[in-house]
Amino acid sequence: MTLTRIALALALLPAGAAARDDAVAAHGAPALPPGFTHFPHVDPDAPKGCTLRMALPGTFDSLNPFTLRGRLVMGVWNWVHDPLLMGAPDESQVAYAHLAESVAIDEAARRVTFTLRADARFHDGRPVTAEDLVFTVQVLARHGRPHLRALAEHADPVLEGPRAVSLRLPPGAARRGVLQLGEFQVLPRHAWEGRDFSALTMDPPIGSGPYRVVQVEPGRAVTFERNRDWWARDQPTGRGRHNFDRIEQRWYRDRVAATEALLAGREDWMQEPDARRWALGYDVPPVRDGRLRRIEQPHWYTTGMNGFAFNLRRDRFADPRVRQALSMLLDFEWANAALFQGSFRRTASFFQNSDLAATQPPDGAERALMAEFPGLFPAEAFDRAWTPPAGDGSGRDRAVLERALALLAEAGWAPRESDGRMVNLATGAPFSLSVLAQSNAQQAIIGVWFRALRRIGIAPRFEVADAASFTARTRAWDFDLVYRFTIPPEWPGREQMSLWSSEAARRLGSGNLTGVAEPGIDALLDRLVAAPDRDTLRTTVRVLDRALQWRDLLVPGHYDPVRRIIVAARFAPGPRQPRRSYGDDAWWCRDAAP
Repeated sequence: MTLTRIALALALLPAGAAARDDAVAAHGAPALPPGFTHFPHVDPDAPKGCTLRMALPGTFDSLNPFTLRGRLVMGVWNWVHDPLLMGAPDESQVAYAHLAESVAIDEAARRVTFTLRADARFHDGRPVTAEDLVFTVQVLARHGRPHLRALAEHADPVLEGPRAVSLRLPPGAARRGVLQLGEFQVLPRHAWEGRDFSALTMDPPIGSGPYRVVQVEPGRAVTFERNRDWWARDQPTGRGRHNFDRIEQRWYRDRVAATEALLAGREDWMQEPDARRWALGYDVPPVRDGRLRRIEQPHWYTTGMNGFAFNLRRDRFADPRVRQALSMLLDFEWANAALFQGSFRRTASFFQNSDLAATQPPDGAERALMAEFPGLFPAEAFDRAWTPPAGDGSGRDRAVLERALALLAEAGWAPRESDGRMVNLATGAPFSLSVLAQSNAQQAIIGVWFRALRRIGIAPRFEVADAASFTARTRAWDFDLVYRFTIPPEWPGREQMSLWSSEAARRLGSGNLTGVAEPGIDALLDRLVAAPDRDTLRTTVRVLDRALQWRDLLVPGHYDPVRRIIVAARFAPGPRQPRRSYGDDAWWCRDAAP
């Protein structure tokens, strides 16, 4: 194949600017110039050294993060394996050459070629080759996580030389497709051939990244050691990053035990998700005397939607009036003030915390697209944004209770006079409701909701299932409601079809847990996948968001606007937090300073 080498940002470079093949921008031009020396959020001269001990919740059972099987170790994903392109921590939809030294496209053929760096090496010293990239794409197409498999199974890798591989671009804008493919982390063919890639494994993985796994206590601890011969340590995408000699991660099933270990000095870093404990539980000597620092960092990523999703395949939840009534009985305002110190925010969009969220009235372009789908939106959706139901915060809002009862009555349900039990007016069958979850993490907010449900005669149940049972039941649609969260990528695409399409609603094991199936939503999904630019994507996603919001598919939960971490004072962050990351890779140890 003859390829015309085209820097992907060429069309948007300023007049007179030189073409470049070391950076990719989905829209606009890369901010960092050719030959930049380091990312702006790092100190390129940060000292190397020290051991960082991290306390994490839960457990793990696999060191292969690329398949759905098992509970992964994020450190393996982030530190052991390197991607083709490194996402820019300060820029939206921009990436710079990393494992791949250059990128070229043939727009007519819808293909992109990545040329790997000649000096890139795996931990065992063997070079990263084009054959390794081909192997990676092929194995992920068979066994990868859904978003990886969706990319890999249509990528059609072709060797173009000892260090070059061409891949087919996914549908949509070419530069966006290159950014997606550039996220592939190249795996060593020699370390995986002859093994079951989908099997759980505790074998230390071989990668090309800044750290290697040197010790494993299954389910309890993993120790990472800095690769002093990391091929990218002096590359602009590597300089000043990953400064600890060792990172020891230990998992705790009991958060109280983890906190005690931190306060006793046995751990150095922990994330605190409990806003109440953050506000009231750290007036202790190690914090007061400065040995431990409490830091709040705003979430930079799309937080998406979380909540309790209805199974519309159950007849009693098929009526939207029932879903709306049940949803309005969750008094988030009271719970947030009484239980969470007012720290949380109500989730109002499936694309929360991004410019794609439909949290304002629709603009002209959105109304025009909405008008193409008669019946998909109520009339009021053209004039205002959907908002989650809200009470007066008292915990006993009588007006909300009466409105919920009225909606249920319209749908054929009412409390029985003899005992107050909510029953079907036609059959006399009681209204049953259970919520399936994988942990007790949502128990506090569920308790508030269940209290209101009991007031109208519904006896709800909360079912906590282990990982295997939870997966089996959700794949078989064996639930009334299920706690779920969806965090879409910055540029949503084909993965949304598995969540909301009619085809996915009919396919056991799909991500469409609610069972929503409407032609209008299917058409919006097709347009989303084919969106040629960010403006078109933004309009389409917001309209899709509105279509989902107005259907009351779930009882919206809440999200935390900040990440709270507690860290030993001897560790210091980089010069600043970047706009598209927490900047964890830029931290360094004061004790290591010369």
